[in-house]
Amino acid sequence: MLHVVTFILTFLPTVLLMTYFYRRDRNREPAKVLTGTFLLGLFAFIPVVLVENLFSSFGVLSHANPLVYNLYNMFANVAIPEESFKLLVIVLYSARTKAFDEPMDGIVYGVAAALGFATIENILYVLGGGLGTAVIRALLSVPSHAFWGAILGYSVAQVRFKGKAKISVLAGLFIAVSLHSIFNYLLITVEGSEAYFGALSGFFILGLLHILFIVFAFEIIWILRTVRRLRLEQDRIAEKAAE
Repeated sequence: MLHVVTFILTFLPTVLLMTYFYRRDRNREPAKVLTGTFLLGLFAFIPVVLVENLFSSFGVLSHANPLVYNLYNMFANVAIPEESFKLLVIVLYSARTKAFDEPMDGIVYGVAAALGFATIENILYVLGGGLGTAVIRALLSVPSHAFWGAILGYSVAQVRFKGKAKISVLAGLFIAVSLHSIFNYLLITVEGSEAYFGALSGFFILGLLHILFIVFAFEIIWILRTVRRLRLEQDRIAEKAAE
């Protein structure tokens, strides 16, 4: 029974999140392009692992305080490669298709690319960690990947459809990388808090968890408000076309 629950929790977040963003788009995206974006996000896991292994082999700051090294590691060795390859999927594939023709599409394809990556990552983590890992990742990690992908896709769409400077894409990448780094750093610090903080670990765990949920809540609020605003834009355009 536990195996069945674990299996469901491994894939359910991807299905629910993709369904939500797909259905919020008034002008539904073609399955072919959406599937292609998802699969490219999934296969991006391969070059990401190669790059992460290459960067980690440099040993930069490896002898520093663990808290300092972990922050560097989460930013440079994890978040930058992962978010960069998600962005490449959006820019080099999704945004070059005819289907990518309005601002909402940036959100939808950004989420699809991110969920592709998050799904294969989720499978590997859950295989090693079991049900507890599946629950934590279903509630936090997979949704966060979707939100970071939405930020990336939104930045690409802002350049394409709103006339924003191309540097806006790099700004979106920086925001996604920063949020990703903070999220990962807080999680691993909570996991190792007893070693880092000793007798004060309980106090620090509570504080770190508060920060983690504030960051997570910020992401949720931003994405929900952005999706709502883009959907209203779609509705206004549709109403004008119908007049």
